[in-house]
Amino acid sequence: LNNYINLVFRKNFSAQVLKANMKIVGNCEYGLIFYRDKLPKFRNNGKMIFNCIDWPRETEHEKIHPTQKPVKLLETLIQIFTDPGDVVIDPVAGSGSTLIAAENTGRKSHGFEIKKDFHSMACKWIEENKLKRKEIKEFGYAKTELNKAHATLF
Repeated sequence: LNNYINLVFRKNFSAQVLKANMKIVGNCEYGLIFYRDKLPKFRNNGKMIFNCIDWPRETEHEKIHPTQKPVKLLETLIQIFTDPGDVVIDPVAGSGSTLIAAENTGRKSHGFEIKKDFHSMACKWIEENKLKRKEIKEFGYAKTELNKAHATLF
């Protein structure tokens, strides 16, 4: 594979277990962007794109999968490298966060997951996200999110 761009995602946290003698912990994940004959699209409003990207902590949704990526990070990548209406494919969809990010940014998506538990939870999250987006479009806010918040208060 000759045509790729390496990416480094820098976290402000580490999942590594700290040991008394451990001084350095890993806080990076790595990714590759593969392309065919020409460089992929870059949509970053004329700004330079660095191959080291800060990884925002996921705070909006519970963790479904051990390697789940933050939706906001995936939305950023999808917006930079694709156009609205393009198709995003995630061959190891896990929690479905890539599919949600694609939907949130106006892209079509297809994902594949062999573990039934992750698939079920991802499908549920994707459906909740679709309903939330529909409600926001229709009412200007997500009724179901408001109802959930209200239910937790009482």
